Amino acid sequence: MITIVPVTTDQKPLIANLIQLYLYDMTESMPFPVGADGRFEYDFLDRFWRFPYLILSDEEIAGFALVIDECPLTAGAQCFFMAEFFVLKAYRRQGIGQSALNAITARHNGDWHIGVPLANQPAQAFWGRALAPYRPEVRQIAFDGDDWRLHAFGV
Repeated sequence: MITIVPVTTDQKPLIANLIQLYLYDMTESMPFPVGADGRFEYDFLDRFWRFPYLILSDEEIAGFALVIDECPLTAGAQCFFMAEFFVLKAYRRQGIGQSALNAITARHNGDWHIGVPLANQPAQAFWGRALAPYRPEVRQIAFDGDDWRLHAFGV
């Protein structure tokens, strides 16, 4: 059973730890700097801390999602934006990501944007499958020196 649980501020260190795993996974296709302390540098947690969720599978932590209410890729378009979304490898290819996406979008009715860097092929494949039922409008955009695929849809 998949459950989406809103995260409280006192659980922010838990999400910060999961972000380390998330960034480690992404280094397969995108470089991320490692600081002198051996941790990946990530400066967006406070900025993206608007609607944070844990993804649970049978009460075990399976991942997290950070949702915000503006699109940084389109200069703040009024919509919900999946700022970060991560499912641990042990829980992938079981429908957990799709279930989590459905549960999260059900909590935030309105327009949505999901942006995926073109360089991140595993994420491109996941989002292509996961968003198919939403029938998004898809376009490529450039943002902060990278090329992205932007999925726009309504819930």
